[in-house]
Amino acid sequence: MQPICSMRSLPRRRVWCFGALHALVIAAAMLAAACLQLGWREGLDYLTAHHVTATASWAIFWVVLGTAGLYDPERSKAPGRTLASASVAVLGGTFLATALLWTTSAWPVTRGILLVFAVLALLAVLATHLTHWAIRRLGLMTTRCIVIGTNGEARRALDLIHRHPHAGLRVVGLVHCGREPGIVGSFIGDYPVLGTDASLARLVRFHRVDSLIVAAPGEVEPALLRRLRSFRYRGVALTDYVSLHEELTQEIPVADINDEWLFAASMNTSRPHVLRLKRVFDVVGSLGALVLTAPLAAVAALWVKLGSPGPVLYRQERLGRDGVTFTILKFRTMAVDAESGTGPVWAVDDDPRITRAGRWLRRFRIDEVPQLINVLRGEMSLIGPRLEREAFVRELEEQIPFYAERFMVPPGITGWAQVTQSYASSIDESRRKLEADLYYIKHMSFLTDMYIILKTVKVVFFWRERNRFVEGTGAVAAPVAALSRFPARLAAAAPAGSLSSIVPVRTRRASSMQDSGRTARAR
Repeated sequence: MQPICSMRSLPRRRVWCFGALHALVIAAAMLAAACLQLGWREGLDYLTAHHVTATASWAIFWVVLGTAGLYDPERSKAPGRTLASASVAVLGGTFLATALLWTTSAWPVTRGILLVFAVLALLAVLATHLTHWAIRRLGLMTTRCIVIGTNGEARRALDLIHRHPHAGLRVVGLVHCGREPGIVGSFIGDYPVLGTDASLARLVRFHRVDSLIVAAPGEVEPALLRRLRSFRYRGVALTDYVSLHEELTQEIPVADINDEWLFAASMNTSRPHVLRLKRVFDVVGSLGALVLTAPLAAVAALWVKLGSPGPVLYRQERLGRDGVTFTILKFRTMAVDAESGTGPVWAVDDDPRITRAGRWLRRFRIDEVPQLINVLRGEMSLIGPRLEREAFVRELEEQIPFYAERFMVPPGITGWAQVTQSYASSIDESRRKLEADLYYIKHMSFLTDMYIILKTVKVVFFWRERNRFVEGTGAVAAPVAALSRFPARLAAAAPAGSLSSIVPVRTRRASSMQDSGRTARAR
């Protein structure tokens, strides 16, 4: 199944557009603060004379607001969370900007401007989200769609759109592709069947349709393809179910793709210059991170050594790019021979084998710092699919289609699946993580990596819940209340057995399940 088209308006692009809008309102807030404190002309002269510190302060606020997740348009539907996140971010930005400006001679004058700027920036961010929410409520930013098809795939498309209302897709009805005209005029859920594919042109004009979602059964008929091609030249967007799922969930549904689809997707992303730039970014980033974290790593090593007997570093074999085995390095967070009493188990929250020091190292991802050496060696990347052990990979490859695709790129310390999903403690959860990994591999770029780094910082320092939607049954997967570690790790692998021999050490807490249930019902 080759994709009819690839949707370009991905949520990732919406985030960058929303971030650019925030950059403008933050700059406007800074200009207004200087003019309110010093007067119009004096304020402009002051910003011109101190353009370096002004630009640095603007950049600090912009990065901190992005780290707090405020460039996600979905935040507009939760005013309370937006207010809390914006307040914390502005306080953090004010603290960092104060630390920067304290070293400059302009501090006595700048502090008044900075305080006014912080207040105005907070109000500007809240006003931006409130305006976005009001526009959505009025339906001024919606895309009118017709779903082509009345089969199970069409129903899944409707369910997917229903579960993502803030995507701005408004379905006006469905078009039947088949020889049963009696279905025309009936309803599928809340949506009417408007007509057959023969009347598609008239329906598009009458309902002023902006986009056609093709969810027809099997291979699309050549006659229908000819009709669809003509709409591309009339300004009507075309997409299929896989591309729709990809846009709304940022995952690739492995049950609905094949080798032809993967080949077409690889033509978009497997570019040599992207991989070369990624390697440069990995080397520079890992060197800088090693220097910055050296004092913290020394303290962590001493804590591990004094906290429990055994080596400081933990070594384990994992699979890298092209399935090549290498040894990863981590700070040891479990007791020595932790598996001797339990056997192979999945790693879970509150694992009793974790040492006291290890619990804190895992919470703030400090145990991952030695993996920067693996990145320098070229065995890993800063961003990529999560690491996996060979024994588990062989089992997962047999039960999950296209699982080997994740080894086309180097594994990463963090990645799209790690920052958007929780632990994988079953085959189904491993399949969903693969869908997120395939999404990253398709959209791999420098900007994508920077976006994942921002989300990683948010997850680590702001302790955010990670929300995700599960497609297929129509149910919404609730967010895990406590932050799940990334990369999702397996404590051990069965040497030659099957996954059925692996059992959880401890189930997740009931409070997390209750929080998840409340979140799912709220949606």
